[in-house]
Amino acid sequence: MIHLPQIQPREPAEYHQMAAGPDRRWYRPLIALLLFFLVFVPLNLLASVGPLLIGGVPTDGYLQILDGEIDMTDPVVLVIIMLSIIAMIPAVLVAVSLGLRMGIGYFFSVDGRLRWKWQFISLGIAIVIFTILFIPLFLIEGIEWNTPSNLPVLIVLVLLLVPFQSAAEELGVRAIALQIFGSWIPHRWISLGVATIVSAVTFALLHGSLDPWILADLIVFSLAAVFLMWYTGGVEAAIALHAGNNVVIFTIESIRGSSTALINSDTTSSPGSLAVSAAIMAIVTAALAFTAKKMKLHRRHDPAKTPTPDAAYLYKNLTKGRYFPEWHDLYPPQVLYAAGINPMPAPPVHPGMPAQPQVPVPPVQQEMPEQPK
Repeated sequence: MIHLPQIQPREPAEYHQMAAGPDRRWYRPLIALLLFFLVFVPLNLLASVGPLLIGGVPTDGYLQILDGEIDMTDPVVLVIIMLSIIAMIPAVLVAVSLGLRMGIGYFFSVDGRLRWKWQFISLGIAIVIFTILFIPLFLIEGIEWNTPSNLPVLIVLVLLLVPFQSAAEELGVRAIALQIFGSWIPHRWISLGVATIVSAVTFALLHGSLDPWILADLIVFSLAAVFLMWYTGGVEAAIALHAGNNVVIFTIESIRGSSTALINSDTTSSPGSLAVSAAIMAIVTAALAFTAKKMKLHRRHDPAKTPTPDAAYLYKNLTKGRYFPEWHDLYPPQVLYAAGINPMPAPPVHPGMPAQPQVPVPPVQQEMPEQPK
């Protein structure tokens, strides 16, 4: 089976430990990374070059991208950039399911699913706060406003594509880093710290600018996103933080007809801008964390809710000497007979009654839950 039940931990665990169960293997994250790039690179090329090969698409946008002059008010450029990043979503889902071999639902949250209600609530909170805080900043800048004629098209594209672009970066950069290092490093705080550093540096460098204040700004953003994943037990709040930020910025940029907020190799910043940005991120992060606490979201995985394995998985492990007592009733009786295990569970012992004799269990490895760190 693709999803191994024992990939999930057998004790209460935080989000970044969801691939740290007894069946984890050191090489699976490497396979996951290989699969990610094998899927992402072709999809990225298809999204970037496919429309040009089909024909009927203006080439001005492509020439702008090749020249490094990206104009996000050009619908063609906007679609190309967004789709090339969104290609990370199917790539990371393939990597997680076939590489890490964990359930896709547990990649989204400790509840084993994407919590849609929380996703929409957190996205609404982020968009409202970012709008309230960003609009005055853009007005203070005093930049000339040149609203393009294709504004309705740009707004629709922003609302449709930017949330998926933001989700792609959160899943493909941060969430997978948390699961990979959570699988490799048993200690929960060390694994969380290493994953946080690696994902923050990677996220900052991928934007292209080497300006120290821009890098610091991106690292602060990444730290806020990782905190929300850990604190809320899933990716929803981090996606909302990212999508809310980008949707509001790209919408304002579309209205005023510019792309100055887009980070590239020439983008620079200042300590003052970093301080303002960090303060805004702190406000939104605190609001999302407060709401998550009020909604009593699960922060830890409940082992009792781990999906039960199928007979093939149990039989395969039994032939290797691994017997799971907690799933005794799921074994076919003939398989238990063949292994010398009593197929009928022992009846309960009542006060005043002698204990029933037990059939000895053969020397198979008894899987015991790991001690909590």
